Amino acid sequence: MQVNLTNEMLKILQTSGIAANLADLTLDKNGIYFSLPNQTTTKVMLYQAKIQESLFRTQGEPLVHLSACDESLKNYDNADFLAIIRTDMQFFLSIYSHKIQTKIFNQKPLNLCPHCHNLLHHSYQDNLQLFFEK
Repeated sequence: MQVNLTNEMLKILQTSGIAANLADLTLDKNGIYFSLPNQTTTKVMLYQAKIQESLFRTQGEPLVHLSACDESLKNYDNADFLAIIRTDMQFFLSIYSHKIQTKIFNQKPLNLCPHCHNLLHHSYQDNLQLFFEK
């Protein structure tokens, strides 16, 4: 049985995501691109999947990023961030206190950062499916 590595990578991106520090990502004003084994790219989102409880309390829920905004440029190689493809805006989120996991959310609704929301609104008519297809 032969495994198509590109298809398997896409399945992982559409389910659990891949740690940003392990992903080959390129960012620009139109998107965040994940390099696939077949030498093509696919658009992904980036968000902080692991967050310290104190930060969660003071800053609230992490935001999701679609393009080269300030936050994604700072964290595109951060192990706490995931590259993922999601159109339902439901994400896995793990809250930590001193390296001990205290809470887990399996389908936590998260919002886009203001910069990325403007991109989606003005360039893709607020349609995530359209964003991922172009």
